Amino acid sequence: MAFTAEAQAIWDKVPEETRAKLLDDGFCARCLAKRHFDLEQGELRDRELALIGKCGTCGGRVVRLIQLD
Repeated sequence: MAFTAEAQAIWDKVPEETRAKLLDDGFCARCLAKRHFDLEQGELRDRELALIGKCGTCGGRVVRLIQLD
């Protein structure tokens, strides 16, 4: 996985159970549905953590944005 240092520090603080739920809740633009995705990279975008990966069903790109407080 390729995470920026800032994104990795945030992701490391997320409990395992919550991580699993987040990775099961990505929206695939190709499937047009919520799907599990395989995490490939993470980065900060403004005040959001962007988790980027591939759809577990079709292999399409999935981006899951998590709002940071």
